[in-house]
Amino acid sequence: MLERRRFLRGLAEFALPVLVVVGATLVHNRARFGDAFETGYRYLAVVWHARIEKWGLFSYHYLARNLGVMLTSLPWLGAEEAPLRVSAHGLALWVTTPAYLWLLWPKRVAPPHLALALTAVAVALPTLFYQNSGWVQFGYRFSNDYAVFLFALLALGGRRFGGAFWALAVFAVAINAFGALTFARPSGAHVYVIEGSQRVLYEPD
Repeated sequence: MLERRRFLRGLAEFALPVLVVVGATLVHNRARFGDAFETGYRYLAVVWHARIEKWGLFSYHYLARNLGVMLTSLPWLGAEEAPLRVSAHGLALWVTTPAYLWLLWPKRVAPPHLALALTAVAVALPTLFYQNSGWVQFGYRFSNDYAVFLFALLALGGRRFGGAFWALAVFAVAINAFGALTFARPSGAHVYVIEGSQRVLYEPD
């Protein structure tokens, strides 16, 4: 049975530091830009400034692109410059962290399962509507914001991790080691496809 007083007290204790940080940020923005809700992005001298002015920092307009990057961006194979190339938008989340595929069929759904899932979705949604896909990156870096909730869901799912899981875990270590050794390094100069307009998500025909 839910103890209302205890629940409200815990909720207040959780919310208080969040409200303090948000309040301090609003005051800081007001002092810098004269507007508590101005974060300064409109003053950035970047090539996609016009995009921000037209569509805003967050918009449904960006959703398809960001979902594409998060779920379908694959390595480019067989190019003359390098046998494997990576778009500067990064690789799909399930490519760099295939363990997340086990989230699709948990063996059991424990009481905290829904709370963790909703929290992960709540954290992920703003990034999916954000004007930046994460550019420039090896993997989908915005997922780091909610990775702890996804791994907690894996632990709560109750499914035994067999050979396929551990084989993909080794694959994840290998592919991310490749990223660590090549990303933003001279050795990886020909690996990454950095196209200035940010409109090229997939390998051209």
